[in-house]
Amino acid sequence: MPSRFPWKGNYQKVPPNVRASVDAIAGDLIAVAATKKISRDDIAAGLYAHVGLRIENGEVVTSGTVPPPADAGKWSERNALGWDRKRQDWPMVQKTWTFESPNFGDGARNGWTMRSWTKDVYQHQIFEPQGMTVEPSVLEDRGGNAVVVKFTLSPMLERGMPEFDLMLLWSINVLQENTGVTGAFASDASREEYAATITLDWQIFPPGTADEVVARLVGSAHPANAPDFEKHVRERVRLFEEFRPQAYIRGQGGFGSYFGAQFADDLVVFENLKYGNAIYLLYQDWSEISQRSRLDLLRDQDAHFDRVVHTDGWPARLTALLHDKLFERGLRRRRNGYRPKRRGR
Repeated sequence: MPSRFPWKGNYQKVPPNVRASVDAIAGDLIAVAATKKISRDDIAAGLYAHVGLRIENGEVVTSGTVPPPADAGKWSERNALGWDRKRQDWPMVQKTWTFESPNFGDGARNGWTMRSWTKDVYQHQIFEPQGMTVEPSVLEDRGGNAVVVKFTLSPMLERGMPEFDLMLLWSINVLQENTGVTGAFASDASREEYAATITLDWQIFPPGTADEVVARLVGSAHPANAPDFEKHVRERVRLFEEFRPQAYIRGQGGFGSYFGAQFADDLVVFENLKYGNAIYLLYQDWSEISQRSRLDLLRDQDAHFDRVVHTDGWPARLTALLHDKLFERGLRRRRNGYRPKRRGR
């Protein structure tokens, strides 16, 4: 993706000066940030408007924390829309697809049957939208044609986090694509303050009437970028009810757009309506998953889950997968019209 700005777009690997800065940091918490001297003319021309930097009444002002636009570069696009990373270096796994096919070649006359197809495939590492944001702050403005601005990326990084090197490269490139500068600094925040910004806090609700479940899941949550949140939650609850979930789950606080239903210890249907591009069936122990950080949860190998993208017909595909996974666990009878088809073993 070509850069829309007059500076270097991104890096193929972490530049030596940034790597040296990271290596010199004694603590585990790392802030991706950089300062830049900027001309007032460029600000007035709107070169930095996408990160909320502008001039009002002759003064340089900011809009606080701003999500970078997806068209700023490939790493900004991945930050906003997610990233499906094919891993040919990982072992192949079996995956199942569901689809409808006409009975005896004539669906209009004989109806349709939902079928399943399983084969060995390369794993994909799925990164949901990461939600990185940029915050500019004016460090020096003496009234001349140049001002000094600090650009800070959130969230911070923790040295021991999964895929640290990749996330460092991703973070510095998001900042580079949007500001033309990048760097790394030690963080003064405590570990507790940092953990509070990335850890999901879950509430577990028992099944009840649809109205009761919706009221509990919605609560006081009004997630940004998730219009009609209550309407979507109600639609999902109606879908889940058919399969008799053991419990419903919701991310608390600033993560109220995360919610789902638990059907077994190792079967949870999970969605983030803030982005609303897919729903997940997770096949790991929920007590372990629920302790993982938000950033860890937003990237994983797809051997641990199935991802149902919200394209035409996704509710039928989700329903078919739920039938199959519950049947595998002895929690549901085989559905009528089921026709498994296996290849690749």
